[in-house]
Amino acid sequence: MRACAVVLAVAVAALAGCGSRDAEHRRRRFEAERRSLAASLDRLEDRLMVSQARIHFWQEMRDRHESVTAIACAAQERHAEEMARHDVDPDDPELEATPARVARFTPPERSPAHRAALRAASPAPPDHVPASFQPTGRGGE
Repeated sequence: MRACAVVLAVAVAALAGCGSRDAEHRRRRFEAERRSLAASLDRLEDRLMVSQARIHFWQEMRDRHESVTAIACAAQERHAEEMARHDVDPDDPELEATPARVARFTPPERSPAHRAALRAASPAPPDHVPASFQPTGRGGE
């Protein structure tokens, strides 16, 4: 009977040892699975952040496009109103940019006649420089 108790004690100890090894193995497996899930969640979070940034970018582009379109439409509307006020036909061949029409609408400070007058009023560079003004090459000796 004593031998039976010893065998029973050894069996219980062996099972207890196996249980602790099995528990350690499960704990490591759960820890590896937890790290894998955390890495997956980090990748998912990164993808969501990138998608959110893209959405924000395209919303900003849409808002800017709407703003620019509104400005362009307002400018075209004013232009069309001015053309109607002047009763201007945009397909009229007399509205071509002829030199006379361009000269008539060119500001005076940009006209070729104005530039020629400025050139005539400015002193011309001398053709000949007197010897007294020639550099000597030695610092003015």
